[in-house]
Amino acid sequence: MLFSQMNLDPRIIQALDDNNIASPTEIQENCIPHGISSNKSHIIGQAKTGSGKTLAFAIPIVEQINPKQRNIQAIIVVPTRELCKQNAAVFRSISKYKHINLVEVYGGASIRVQIEKIRKGGQVLIATPGRLIDLIKQREINTKHVKFLALDEADRMLDMGFLPDVEFILLKAMRNVNPRLFLFSATMLEEIKKIIRKFTRNDKVYEINVSKDSLTVDNCVQFAYDIDSNKFWNFIRILNQEQPKFSIIFTKTKRNAEKICKKLVREQNLTFKLKPGFIHGDVTQAKREKTVQQFRNKELNCLVATNVLARGMDFPRVSHVFNYDLPRDPEDYVHRIGRTARTIGIKKHISSGKAISLVTSESRVMMKNIEKLLKKKIERRDIPNS
Repeated sequence: MLFSQMNLDPRIIQALDDNNIASPTEIQENCIPHGISSNKSHIIGQAKTGSGKTLAFAIPIVEQINPKQRNIQAIIVVPTRELCKQNAAVFRSISKYKHINLVEVYGGASIRVQIEKIRKGGQVLIATPGRLIDLIKQREINTKHVKFLALDEADRMLDMGFLPDVEFILLKAMRNVNPRLFLFSATMLEEIKKIIRKFTRNDKVYEINVSKDSLTVDNCVQFAYDIDSNKFWNFIRILNQEQPKFSIIFTKTKRNAEKICKKLVREQNLTFKLKPGFIHGDVTQAKREKTVQQFRNKELNCLVATNVLARGMDFPRVSHVFNYDLPRDPEDYVHRIGRTARTIGIKKHISSGKAISLVTSESRVMMKNIEKLLKKKIERRDIPNS
């Protein structure tokens, strides 16, 4: 199926075509017809990172937003600032010909500036829970015209302790106007099911599950190296063999992210040009945004990061993901390698990426847990000689 066959606004089709997005992914193909239908049903989608879930709810919302109405018609709630900006980029890319105004609100930035943008008029509001609640309590957000409420990565919001915030937002948004709820989650936890039952009452709810592990791992080549000593030096050998064009190196700790980045900057034995930067949770929002933009603009060709970069952010050019340190949670491995050859739809001319892991004696148990989750053995390779 093609997007052009889905009875969408021609302006959305044109915007998708501008991004070389022609065909929907499985989650998009299942969600969009229900999302654009007139039956006012709610949609609960279970899908892994990399499945294209943002477009699965963004397209139905943009399709039905009235650009002539200056009130907030859709609220999208996300757990982090990075996801807020990522969702905003997707919404802007597909709504540019409909001239929809979009406002992002999140902590770590001036609330006064965000209030000014809201007052100027925006049809779509993308927000993190804490900042959204602040604005609701200050009466800067009127929910009576809201037609859509989307919760992206609901499971992660619960993991981060946002359950009371989510319930408060749902209570305020759904109390009077009863907007359509689009809830997306990688795992359907019991707490999420309780929220769904509580706020959708007797309404029609479509549950769509495409959460197969293969969603994010089939498009990349995975292999690992067993390393018992001289970890960084052996990593340099691997880098020289791979010569990645654009890469992300994941580390276990914030300190290690900075340390590895600085060592790479000073490294004299690299046989190719590596321009690294680092990102972790303690880096200021302004610095993180600058580093990400440098990576997108090709000023940097390598990011060294903690798991703060593992979920939600889209870097279509990433050729390699390196697990310098394996994650303790096997699910985080899946999210990490979802950075390679990642798409927000099915693009023309996709190439496979590589996910390469370093396995030490301390992390062998972690690798076994990852293989158990994936139901497959990850190939081991010999460390290059030079």
